[in-house]
Amino acid sequence: MWTLYCVHMFLDFLFPKRCINCEKFEDFLCKECKNSLKVVGFQRCPNCKRKNFCGKFCDMCLGSFYFDQLILCFLYDRNTVLQKLVVNFKYKFLRDISKFFINILENQFLKFFSGENIVVVPVPMSKEKIRLRGDNHAKILADNFAKKLNLKFCDALWRIHREDQAKLKRNDRLINLKNSIFVKKGYESFLFGKTVILIDDIVTTCSTVNECSKALKTAKAKYICVLALARG
Repeated sequence: MWTLYCVHMFLDFLFPKRCINCEKFEDFLCKECKNSLKVVGFQRCPNCKRKNFCGKFCDMCLGSFYFDQLILCFLYDRNTVLQKLVVNFKYKFLRDISKFFINILENQFLKFFSGENIVVVPVPMSKEKIRLRGDNHAKILADNFAKKLNLKFCDALWRIHREDQAKLKRNDRLINLKNSIFVKKGYESFLFGKTVILIDDIVTTCSTVNECSKALKTAKAKYICVLALARG
């Protein structure tokens, strides 16, 4: 442990950390830029986006999606500090950003959710995309989030490779995702009757997490709470 600490100290001396936003020599995010990130103090109905306390569907929108609740940490805008953090985490996988995100997810989750018989599941990535990126960032977040809160982690979903969702419009995303996400063989009994915390980084139309939730509900998961860093 002491040797590893010394190695990190030596590397920090040779390659001092710079803020990924303003490039000040301090940390991966300087204090000023970190303070500019505002965690949302409220949640919204996932469908109509009307403000509420816990991210559940309002009475008029019940039944619109397969999941039951959506908890967000930030609102996502392009060309912001948050976007730079997400991009660096996804494509460079900076370990310090991962720890920062997990702390945020934990704090926000505990504000708005409590329950028992919980299992943490990541939004899956196709094998083709994993080969391209090197790893599934949602799985990294979910695994470490589960460990920190002493919850069960279950990589229960698999995904057929389709066109990148980010390049498509809403209606095309729904068509593109249809019947593309499934529960892995042998995991159905583990999910039966469970409360699932489905982890993703950024949600937009919620089409991906909804297709995941459809598969989880088919496996008789009792309740699904989507926990995401932000919604674009």
